[in-house]
Amino acid sequence: MLRGLFVAKLAFTVGRTSSRRYLTLRDYQQECISTCVSAIESGKRRIGVSLATGGGKTVIFANLIDSLRKSHQNQLPEGSSRPLSRYHKALVLVHRRELAQQACHTLRAFFPDLNVQIEMGKMRSDPDTAEVVVASVQTLLRRLERFDPSSIDLIIIDEAHHAVASSYLQILKHFNADTDATKVPVVGFSATFERADKKALSRVIDEIVYHRGILEMIDDKWLCEGKFTTVNIDVDLSQVFTTGSDFNSTSLSGVMNTPDVNKIVLRTYLEKRKTHGFKSALLFGCDVNHVKSLYRLFTSCDIIAAYVTGVTPQLERDRIVQEFREGKIEVMMNCGIFTEGTDLPNIDCILLCRPTRSRSLLVQMIGRGLRRHHAKEYCSVIDFVGVSNVGVVSVPTLAGIDSAAVEVPLEEATLQQLAAIREQLQAKELEREMQVKQNQDREILAHTRFQELVQNSTAFDLTLATYDTFKAFCQAAAGAEFDGAIAQAITDAEVIRTSPFPWVRFSSNAWAMPLNAGHHLRIYKLKCPKGAESSPPRYTLKLYTEMPFSIRKQTGLKATPRAIVSNCDLGTAMSNAASIVDRLIVPGTGSANGTNGVIVAPASKNFTKFAIWRKTAATPRQKSLIHKKISAYLSKMSQEQDKASWPSPTAVKSYLENITKGEAANVLFALSVAPVFPLKRLCKTIQIKNGN
Repeated sequence: MLRGLFVAKLAFTVGRTSSRRYLTLRDYQQECISTCVSAIESGKRRIGVSLATGGGKTVIFANLIDSLRKSHQNQLPEGSSRPLSRYHKALVLVHRRELAQQACHTLRAFFPDLNVQIEMGKMRSDPDTAEVVVASVQTLLRRLERFDPSSIDLIIIDEAHHAVASSYLQILKHFNADTDATKVPVVGFSATFERADKKALSRVIDEIVYHRGILEMIDDKWLCEGKFTTVNIDVDLSQVFTTGSDFNSTSLSGVMNTPDVNKIVLRTYLEKRKTHGFKSALLFGCDVNHVKSLYRLFTSCDIIAAYVTGVTPQLERDRIVQEFREGKIEVMMNCGIFTEGTDLPNIDCILLCRPTRSRSLLVQMIGRGLRRHHAKEYCSVIDFVGVSNVGVVSVPTLAGIDSAAVEVPLEEATLQQLAAIREQLQAKELEREMQVKQNQDREILAHTRFQELVQNSTAFDLTLATYDTFKAFCQAAAGAEFDGAIAQAITDAEVIRTSPFPWVRFSSNAWAMPLNAGHHLRIYKLKCPKGAESSPPRYTLKLYTEMPFSIRKQTGLKATPRAIVSNCDLGTAMSNAASIVDRLIVPGTGSANGTNGVIVAPASKNFTKFAIWRKTAATPRQKSLIHKKISAYLSKMSQEQDKASWPSPTAVKSYLENITKGEAANVLFALSVAPVFPLKRLCKTIQIKNGN
């Protein structure tokens, strides 16, 4: 077994004189072939194979053709003298020149004695002598009269997600293979069995009999690891026109092809190149103008680049591709050319400068870089996505993560880590649902105390209180009785607010504060169970400890909670939290395996909210991150509720102008624990603080 090598690439280089015994199938390739043969022998006639890009589908269908020919040969009448080619002919349908060449090279490398002919452009096959015809769909459509409808015994469709196009259906109809009653087996291969125009693939394929995805291929070392980075760019994609269900390339280029965005692309590439030493980057642009603009910008910085578009002459295109393979070109740019059918395993960086709403297109683009190659251990995929990216399919989507739930841009996350993030988000969502189910009785502050709190606190400090809405309280406070529930709410708010530590509120009855290396503390206020309403609430202090990556990979959880104390006194929980912090800042009193399970911090570490740096002005990056999150949240809310119930852009701007580094850190930490609740509270308090 030649593990780690791309067999199809090997097949291209050995030529017609190679012996079959030197070419070995991967285990899953043989499994796929056996599955297809069994399906066809059981009577299934229109089947599909879903295989990640780089899995060697050409190798599989070449050997599938051979397996079915041999099976057919065994069924010939005893003593028959007619050649096998007269009994079993295969047709391979492709839609690109590169796919036709790849299919022919692979078939001839594995089976030098097989009569393989091409029907494409100026090349014509001989239907009587050919054992396998590799045909361009557009060419074959014009020459169907040359082929006897009963002369084909097997149809292979490469990149079968295109197969419901009218051109494919006409060809299938000619060979009486356009319905589920066909006697001719039809086998479709694709990495993405879905279509951008939403036409039903069931018109061509009845059942996907074999599937092997990207994660499985990476785990088994047949594909290289990908490291994914998302770069949020300040563009609004909501106004970009669509064609079908994806962005119109010209309209998209109008947003993406700007000096500012292009400079971000260049700076990002140069910064990442310093770390990873890229040698062969493939860039996907929106259209010809976009690609040309990026080409001029990259070459002005002495980067050896070239571009290929739909109007590039074929000889020039072949030269550029070959020089890229040889490492003479560092960055090859294109717009919609290299999404399918191009074998370039040396690619070590993918620059996605073309946002898309098509999952299949994204998978195809990323798949170009995941083939294994001796010169790389992984491929870096850098995804440039807009701020208002509603409907955009981006890297997190591939791991089943809602892009809106990813609180910060990805920074070189692997697919395994993305899967772990997904599990973590699901766990957080379950936790939030449990908290929502708890008693959410409104707890009110007296009007005078509330006004004092507003005057003496920052906007985010106000979110520490425990009541539903400030405005509702202000309206009802004059007639409210100061009962036990209100008194308890005031006490909670005061204890948390006067603590020396930077606690933040992330749900209706829970607070958190950061420690070291992703560790943090949480305090949960739990109401008594039904039937014991007269009992006081319980406060539970928990330490969340980040788990090693190996464990995260197995469990999908980022951190594990450990209960420290649980009683009816918030002050006791706060005292225990202070003890944990003391262990962190006093040398020799804490350890990684100690009582609290935390890592010792430097003695100079100041965990309090009085640290000098917290009083300085927030950084532009902090302000930008918070502004984007507030804007995105308000944009979503304005579609569901009256805009008047949310702070105005002026109020948000005023808040951000005066925010300190410490308050900004509090906001971002709170959003890392729970992405929605803190934003909702912060927006309401900004509105109240600014009196609008």
